[in-house]
Order: sequence, then C-alpha cells, then structure tokens
Amino acid sequence: MHLAEIASVTPSSVGSLLELYAIAGAVIGGCSLRGGDGSVFGIVLGAAILTLLQSVVLFWDVPQSLEYAAIGGALLGGAVLDEVLRRRGPAAYV
Repeated sequence: MHLAEIASVTPSSVGSLLELYAIAGAVIGGCSLRGGDGSVFGIVLGAAILTLLQSVVLFWDVPQSLEYAAIGGALLGGAVLDEVLRRRGPAAYV
C-alpha cells in the first residue's frame, strides 16, 4: 500500500521506521511484547491513538526528530503499563 502511494522507490527510502509505527500501534492497543495477548479491536484503537499522537506533534510544531521520540515514549509507556498489569495478576486486566 505504501509503495502504491509514491512514484519512485529506492531501497534506502522505503520503509524507514515503519516497524516503529507498527510495534507502537500494537503495544498501545494492548498487545503484549511477550506475545499471546491482544485483540484486533485493540490494535485498531492503538493505530488510531498513534495517528492522533502524530497529529498532536504536528499541531504543536515539534521537529520531526522529536516525533520519533514521542512515539518511542508512548511505546515505552505501553510496555511499562503491560508489565505492571502483568505483575498484578489476571484480576488487573478486568
């Protein structure tokens, strides 16, 4: 889909940091980095939140290099929250 949008393709310009967006969207949506947990609805919700985060960064006129830091911070926050909830046990996911 991404390649259909652009007119020319070079190996160095295609897919730059797309894995960061994919992993961050999944983790924000509730998927565990350890695997086995998550839902399609959560991933769609995580992708929507990630798009909202990108829009907020653009709205506040933050440099693009800090946009990646904001996405990484959201990924880190999702991973820490997952670990905290996992240590509390199954009752914390209700």
